[in-house]
Amino acid sequence: MISGVVLGLALQAADVPPEPDFAVDPAAEAAGDGDPATLNTGANPAAAEAEAPSGPIIQPAPVPDIPRDTPVRLMVLNEVSTKDHEPGHKFKLRVDAPVLVDGEEVIPVGTIAWGELLTAEKSGNVGRSGKLSARLLHIDLDGREIPIDGEASADGKSGKGETIMGVIGLGVLGLFAKGNNAKLKAGEKMTAFVADDVMLDNPSDAGS
Repeated sequence: MISGVVLGLALQAADVPPEPDFAVDPAAEAAGDGDPATLNTGANPAAAEAEAPSGPIIQPAPVPDIPRDTPVRLMVLNEVSTKDHEPGHKFKLRVDAPVLVDGEEVIPVGTIAWGELLTAEKSGNVGRSGKLSARLLHIDLDGREIPIDGEASADGKSGKGETIMGVIGLGVLGLFAKGNNAKLKAGEKMTAFVADDVMLDNPSDAGS
């Protein structure tokens, strides 16, 4: 009789599962796959991975409305010569052809541009040529200044004031007339380049 009781107690003890050595979250136990590594964390590994930052978001660089080096065709409005003008004299030009970017007009014909006389050496005796140098400054577009660059040279043999267009973009306009005063004639045409990228909706991006 006693041995039967002992045997029953032993069998009952064998049916009792051991206590786990960690706290089980009932919700996690219900949703989990039975893996002890995930039962007591209370976290969803897939959700944690989705919420983890993927690094800084890099914004694309804005596309300028008028890119640097966009060509601009200009025409001189009034004659500039070493006979009548001194260094520092500002002279007007006008845009002579519409400036297009991707087929859209960004600078219309007639827009005013400015240049500045840098040096002016009058012609002298024995056929000494007059010489002047000037630089292109900017275009006035709706109250903002768009910086431009340009370079050219002129050889006034026999008093002819032909301008020989040179490399554009170096910012200095050099003019020479052999045996005569150097001059930049009214109606003379030249090409300049926009010096910096321009955002038309942000006036501060235009140069001075």
